[in-house]
Amino acid sequence: MLPPVGQRNLAASDEVRFVLAARHVLERGVGFGIKIRQTYFREKPPLYSWMIAGLSWPTGRVTPTTAQIPVGIAAVVAVVATFLLGERLFDRPLGLGAALILATTYGFFSHSQYLLPDMLVMAFMALASYAFWVAMHDPPARGGLVGFYVAMALAVYAKGPMGLMPLLVGLVWIAMVHGPRAIPGRLWSPTGLALFGVITLSWLGPFLALGSSSFATDVLAKDWLRRYLGPPAFRKLALDTVVVLLPWTIVAPMVLTAAFRARGTPAVRFALLSCVVPWLLLLPMEDLRTRYMLPVAPGLALLVAWWLRHEARRPTPMGRIMGWVGLMATAAIIVLIVRPTWFGPHGVYFVSWSPAAAAPLVLGLAVVGVSLWWGLNRGAPACLRYGVVAGMALLLAYGIWPYNASFNRRQDYPRLAALVGRHAQGADIGTFGGRWFAVDYYLGRSLHMLTTFDELDTYTARVDRPLLVLNGRTWNVVKHRLPEQFAVLGQMPLAGQEMFVVRRQPAP
Repeated sequence: MLPPVGQRNLAASDEVRFVLAARHVLERGVGFGIKIRQTYFREKPPLYSWMIAGLSWPTGRVTPTTAQIPVGIAAVVAVVATFLLGERLFDRPLGLGAALILATTYGFFSHSQYLLPDMLVMAFMALASYAFWVAMHDPPARGGLVGFYVAMALAVYAKGPMGLMPLLVGLVWIAMVHGPRAIPGRLWSPTGLALFGVITLSWLGPFLALGSSSFATDVLAKDWLRRYLGPPAFRKLALDTVVVLLPWTIVAPMVLTAAFRARGTPAVRFALLSCVVPWLLLLPMEDLRTRYMLPVAPGLALLVAWWLRHEARRPTPMGRIMGWVGLMATAAIIVLIVRPTWFGPHGVYFVSWSPAAAAPLVLGLAVVGVSLWWGLNRGAPACLRYGVVAGMALLLAYGIWPYNASFNRRQDYPRLAALVGRHAQGADIGTFGGRWFAVDYYLGRSLHMLTTFDELDTYTARVDRPLLVLNGRTWNVVKHRLPEQFAVLGQMPLAGQEMFVVRRQPAP
């Protein structure tokens, strides 16, 4: 997870906004009045932006490396916390197995490379789950509850209400094991609750002070609650479940079935709830993002490690079927790599085909496929445990490098920013039809975001003739919507689309 840190260009606006927020903190010395393009950034609490700014302070410059280091460290912390929880729930070897399974799960690894606070939430949630189990397993150890509330408060500090998920899992577990009446006594910790309140109010209070009505409208309603207002995205949820948890989705039905049968064991029940409760919370969500699936991964890793020890030695008809499914799926991906043109003119776009470049990918996939097939058909849990983990480790640790190289070629925002800066010559620059925050970062100054045609007309008609950055689709609309002629100063391909730098011609 850590070697590729800082190797990828800044591109996606959802990621770059945290980098721009950190740069504002570093340059202006502000803690809460963070602005991006002259608008207060309150969609997420400031913890991640503060971490980036803190790491950037020695050099005075925010970079992709300082932006990704907190995410990479958080991923490692989440893996270690999963090991500690597995050790406490079951024993040390099983905890180690769960940690290795989590680290080599496709969705977990891929999100350790994104510049988003979700991995911070994952780390604090995993620590909160561990602290909760310490408190429940040994009730006199009240320090466990203090750690539970502090870790959960930090998870909320990283992204908002999503960090409360461990509390919901804990409530359900206590109600099922000890009865609903035991909830207050089991969760009562004056010190822990006080620390949770202090930590949460330390950012929520300043956010409200910047405008309580706008915070309620723009953040609580639009950003946090509207995701549940609309038709649920069942199809996307199913697809994300399969993809994010690969390759363990192959065995997930058997794992969950066995865990449900063994739910009378408190440890198994807690691991099962840690997996199922976050997934159920996604069911009614309309605005579903793939990263929301991440909290499911640690619970599934614990259950897979438990299943490999207690259930995987008995081959079943379903296991044999899924073994063949895994073998054929990996074989199809190998064919996609070896013969990319069979699947279209572009094939696997991030692999520059050569035997040396593709060999590690092919080997990793082959090890995963054969291990799944042999382990499920022969009842060989060691083959599943070590073979799949080793194959995925090779596949992910190597594959991220050609992927990043291809990503940088396709998402060449440094080149776009240089093109814009060359033509701007200090003039104002606006955007229309997209955010493209990465241009702000590489250019070193903020662009003006235009959202309506009236704003566009007024802005481009200024006497100082500011520039406009837009993509091909928006450009085709703009040049027919406004009467005056626009001059194209420059254009370049970016991420499968054509980007244009234009300026309005002076009226005759």
